This record gives sequence, C-alpha cells and structure tokens, in this order.
Amino acid sequence: MPERRERRIGGFANLLEAAEHAACFPDRGLTFFDGLGQQQAFLSHARLWQAARQLAGYLRCTHSLAKGARVGLVAQTGPDFITHFLACQLLGWAPCPLPLPSALQGNARYQRVLQGMLEAAGMSLLVAPRPMLPILQAEGLSARLPCVDYETATEAMAAGADHPQACSWEMPAPGDTAYVQFSSGSTSHPKGIAISHGALMANVDDILRSGMQLSASDRAFSWLPFYHDMGLVGMLLAPLCAQVCVDYLAPTAFVRRPQLWTRLMSSRASTITYAPGFGYALAAGRAAAEEDASLCLQALRIAGVGGDRIIPSQLQSFADRHAGAGFHADAFRPSYGLAEATLAVTVCDLPWARAHRRFIVDPAGGVADAENAVSGAQEFVNCGRPLPGWRVTVRDERGAALPAGTVGDVVVQGAAQMSGIYERASLQPLEPAAGVATGDMGFLDAQGDLFITGRRKDVMIVRGRNVWPQDVEQAVAEILCSETDDILLFQDQEALPESDLFLLVHEKAVRQSAHPHALGSIASTAAGLLGAPPAVHVVSNGCIERTSSGKKARAATRERFLSGKIMTLPALSP
Repeated sequence: MPERRERRIGGFANLLEAAEHAACFPDRGLTFFDGLGQQQAFLSHARLWQAARQLAGYLRCTHSLAKGARVGLVAQTGPDFITHFLACQLLGWAPCPLPLPSALQGNARYQRVLQGMLEAAGMSLLVAPRPMLPILQAEGLSARLPCVDYETATEAMAAGADHPQACSWEMPAPGDTAYVQFSSGSTSHPKGIAISHGALMANVDDILRSGMQLSASDRAFSWLPFYHDMGLVGMLLAPLCAQVCVDYLAPTAFVRRPQLWTRLMSSRASTITYAPGFGYALAAGRAAAEEDASLCLQALRIAGVGGDRIIPSQLQSFADRHAGAGFHADAFRPSYGLAEATLAVTVCDLPWARAHRRFIVDPAGGVADAENAVSGAQEFVNCGRPLPGWRVTVRDERGAALPAGTVGDVVVQGAAQMSGIYERASLQPLEPAAGVATGDMGFLDAQGDLFITGRRKDVMIVRGRNVWPQDVEQAVAEILCSETDDILLFQDQEALPESDLFLLVHEKAVRQSAHPHALGSIASTAAGLLGAPPAVHVVSNGCIERTSSGKKARAATRERFLSGKIMTLPALSP
C-alpha cells in the first residue's frame, strides 16, 4: 500500500512524478461506462501506476526501442490506452495518440490518414485494439512497422509475467518530448505536434490553478476522445495531476445516445465537464422529456466549452433545456486553445449573460459594440484573458500588432507552446520566442479579453466584404431546427463571382424540418447574409468530410465537391 501523502494541485516536474503521487490515493481513479450507461471498468490511480510499471517492463523486453522513439497508440476509451501511455513515459518513448476508425469515414480513408500520421512522426511501433489488426494488415501497415494489440500485453500481465526492469526508470528532462499530438485539422497532411514535459506541466498547472480552480471535492466527466488535446490533456492528464476522479464515456457512445452524458453526470454528481459547442447542442436536441424530471445537474459548476468558434445559441439551448435540472448558464466556461499550445490559452469566467456580445465588424476589421436589433451585427463569445503562462497578440498580414478592437491573426507565445512539428519522421523545431501562428482570426477588447471570429482559411470575401461561413451555417440550422454539422458553406475562388458560393445541406435536415418551404427560405436567408445568392445543394450522409476529431473539413469537402466526387440529391420537400 503506497504511503498516504497530502493532496497536490499540480506543481509536478513531470507526469511520472504526478502519477506516482496519485497512486497514494487508492480510493481515487478513473471509471469507464459503456454505451448503455453501465459501469464497465474502474482503474484506481494506484492500480494505474502499478500496471504501467509492469507494462513498461514487458514492453522493454519485447521491443528494443531507443529513447525518444515514437509509439502510435490507437486511443480507445479505456484502461489499456492510459496504461500504455504512461508506460511509454516510463521508458522514455513518446506516445502518439491516434484516432479510431469510427471517427473517420470508412476503412480506406482511415488507413490513408493513419499511414500519413505514422510517416510524419516516424513511428517505430503501433499498438491498437485486437479487432483493428485486420484493418492494419489489409493495408500492409503491419509490414512497415511492428503492430501489436493491447490485449496481448494485458493478458501477459494477468498471467503473472514477471519483468524485474519494471521498477527502474529515468525521470525525463523538461525538454524531452512527452507525447506527439496530431492537430485536429491535419487529416490530409498530418503534422505531429511535439509537446515537451515542461510544456505539459506548465499548461496543466495553469489549467488546474487558474482555469478550473480545482477543489478536493471535484469530480469530472468526459466523453471526449483521448486523441484530441482537450480529451487527453484537459480531461485525463490534468485531473491525474490533481488526483481527481474522472468518469468516461466513449465518444461513439455519446454520439449514439447524447442523453447518457447528462444522465451519468446527474447520477455521479459531476462538477466539471468540457465539450465543444456542438456537444451541448446535440445533448439538448436529443434529450427526452421524460428524463428531464429525474436529472440533477446542480453540482455542475464548470461546463467548459472549446474547439471551433463558439456559437452562443448552441450553449443557450442546453441551458434552457436543463434549467429545470438545476443547471445554470453561468457554469459555462468559454475558452480558447489549440494542440500547438498543449491545450489551454485563455479561459473566461464571466457570467454567461456578459460572455457573449454583438458587434459590428467593418470591412477594415474594426469592431464596435452593437445593439441587439442592429442589422448586420454578429455575435461573438468572450474566450477570456490569457492564462498566466501566455501572451496573446492580434496581428495583421505583415505581422504587425493590431490595436484592441481590430480583427486579425491570433498569435500566442508561452511556456506551454510546442517544441516543434514532426514531418517526414524529422522534428522541425520551433524557436521559443517565435510564438505560434494559430490560423485563427479574432480580436482583443479593451480589457484584453479574446474573441475568436473564425479560421483564417475559412474566411470568404464576397463582393469586397469578409464573411464568416459559420454565421450563415448557424442561420440555416435555425431555419431547419437542425445542427450546424448538417450544413457547410464554401467558396470556389476560381469560379465566376455570381456562381462561386456553394451551400451543402444534409438531406436528413431538410427531410426532418417542419418548415413548409425549407429550401427557398434557406436560399433567401443565405443570400441576405452573404450579399450574393449561393447554389444550394442537398447531399447524402458522408458527403461532408470530417477531421479526426469530428469537425467539418471545409477544404476537403470543397475539393471533393468541385472535382465531382459528391453527388447531389434532387430537391426535397420536408
């Protein structure tokens, strides 16, 4: 039995030190639920530390890899991934969390994406669930590098395999790579983001002490995938560094039955959760009226929001639907972050009513507060001020800093930024003073709070005016009473101006809409917002491409559509 120690909220030199400390609290750990909401497994922090050391000994005997070797771990939600992740840390290897096939569209595309990730990071070993091995063998990946399954190691441990080396390890240096994270938008040309132990611990400390302000009574709940930075760092590694209990539901289980999220948070008295905006909208839209009366979400003090640009109406729908269960909208904690920054850069702790505001954005990028009724106003969410370890600036296209209230490119610089990027098996280092060009656009207000307006690559210029496709997609979704995931707007820069706008709408959203003239209303609303009429096309399931984290892949969808690889359907009447 590990000796009892005082509870610590971060302040560790590395993840191994944190895991060893957490093992002193055997009553705390990780609980996993299946797709029916039944408890599937419990992994105490003490058992995690013991199993990781045993597994490290086993892996050291079965695979001769050098320090710093990259090891691909297909990130299924369960004890096996977490134990292997920590075992890699003990051996000085850099684990690379990889998506599951179900997160992408079809095995063929999954195999191409996985191959790109393996080559980018130069992985020496791939570990996957046993049922996945035929997929890997069919593509020939197993001939390029060793592919093993989680179950073999687990069975060896259960059989009592003894490996004396399990207890010997070397504490990593702050500059050593802790893991390699693939950014959520990197499915066509994957880039492996190297995060050092020093960067990881710096960001974890900021999250625990400033972002969430954890207390001893907190209990977290997550359905986020472990291959995504929010799921890995925010809901797995950070809680471990505070000895916090976490309950998990697989992402696929959440998508099938979103009500499990709120139901389990109610029964587990969860105090912290995090999700992208679409998750809250999905949970609100699929909630069953008969279940609402039995829910109790009064304990939920932090409902964190991150990912893509935050849409206020998505969060408001969740708050309205669950107000009777004791949920308060002030629990929403909008934030901004990215994998290149480990995870978190800013967090907003304002009351929800003050965290989203309407603005007028002029053609030059100037921003001014607007009254609710002003035509052309856009609603943006306050993502908060930088956490202690970060400096955020907004710059123009030449790299010059812009004043407050001006839209430009968001650049972040801090102790938790990436060490570099793996491409073609080689690490391209990033100079610490250089900062990270995020690819996002936004502005700072007079108080230094950050507002994100969209992705640089997504902004469209229509008749001399900047247009954010998310605004149009949200308006269309409201007409159809559907999710924004069912709608995608893009522009063909090479087409004639009058025919370069395309709006794809999922046939399910049109079919299920109660609007009597859905397509006509969509076309006129979109034209009003764009200042030009788009070509509206109804498409079938799977036509809107996704990134590995489930976000809409605008560029990939545009490429497929313009090359004739997406078939449109006849106009439908709801």
